[in-house]
Amino acid sequence: MAKFSVSAQNFTLIREYRLESPPIVKEYSVNVTSGSLVLTFTPSVNSFAFINALEVFSLPDELIPAGARTINSLQGNYKNLWRQALETVERVNMGNQTVSPQNDTLWRFWVSDNKYLIHNNLVTFVSNVKAVNFTGAGPTENIAPSLVYGTATRLNSDFDPNINANVTWLFDVDPGFEYLVRFHFCDILSNPHFRLYFNVYIGSWLVYQNLDLLKLTFSLGAPYFMDIITRASDTGMLNVSVGPSNVGIPYPNAILNGLEIMKISNSEDSLDVLDSISSRSSEVKVIVVVGLTVGLFIIVVLALVLFLLCRRRKLDHADPLKSEGHFPTSGGGNNRYFNGANTSKFGVLARGLSLESVDDLDGVSMSKVFAQMVREEMR
Repeated sequence: MAKFSVSAQNFTLIREYRLESPPIVKEYSVNVTSGSLVLTFTPSVNSFAFINALEVFSLPDELIPAGARTINSLQGNYKNLWRQALETVERVNMGNQTVSPQNDTLWRFWVSDNKYLIHNNLVTFVSNVKAVNFTGAGPTENIAPSLVYGTATRLNSDFDPNINANVTWLFDVDPGFEYLVRFHFCDILSNPHFRLYFNVYIGSWLVYQNLDLLKLTFSLGAPYFMDIITRASDTGMLNVSVGPSNVGIPYPNAILNGLEIMKISNSEDSLDVLDSISSRSSEVKVIVVVGLTVGLFIIVVLALVLFLLCRRRKLDHADPLKSEGHFPTSGGGNNRYFNGANTSKFGVLARGLSLESVDDLDGVSMSKVFAQMVREEMR
């Protein structure tokens, strides 16, 4: 059985691929900065690699932006895309119609959106290709053909002006990756009496509130697209929605003409889910090791503090007089309190007895000294 990996330039496109499913077509976009594109097929041990067909297109610069706004990401609110490789995961035409490669300037295939819709009963499919008007300042047909912008899936509010629901599409994606989501819009409803306002969502994130296509394009039927980068959840599902705005009157409405989802290469320059899993496992291992190290350090410090406290208490119980700084009751050891730190204590006693110097202790009994000490301590 075939098992192999595929790379392009320094990016891993496929790792340890096994042919266990029906034939598939993979589509990638790579920024080639040298004079040649290098594709490498590497078979696994005791296996082989193969390919049935290959197409290479030079993409227009307008097709892949330098960067895009991000949501639900740890990398900030903007990401550079020209240094990344992209894999096309979904290319969907709304309006329940497919678009064949023969009707696309870049020979792309657009599948129908019907199988991705969650609630088909909430929508109506619209087709008005003649209303599409490519203007000089807007997108060209390289972004998407007129058959994409000329069809749409819209919220059906014709019989319920109080409807409050979103039109949602659900897609399978690989967790652990960021995705470039491109929304295609075109107001083909051609109703100049009512402005079209609606909201756009990815998951629970509000991407655009009160989207007004006429304000953005200055013309009915003018195409418009919007790029957003988001990180896939651990569930491996990504959903996009359009819903009514509270600005829209008299009937709430929302439309979407087309959608593209492209996986972005990760920090290991890979687009394969196996590399994503190994990368996430490594991150978990690092977190566990750091947590154990910090926890062990805290335990050692606490043990040392407890040891020192216990040792101090034992010393205090072993020599209570020394710990309190009192004189001994026997006269044999009293001279050691005349020097060092204990001289100040003796000075207090001397002042209490109105003595001028140590020599004045001659003739004074130690019982008087200790009696005076006790009185000083009780004050």
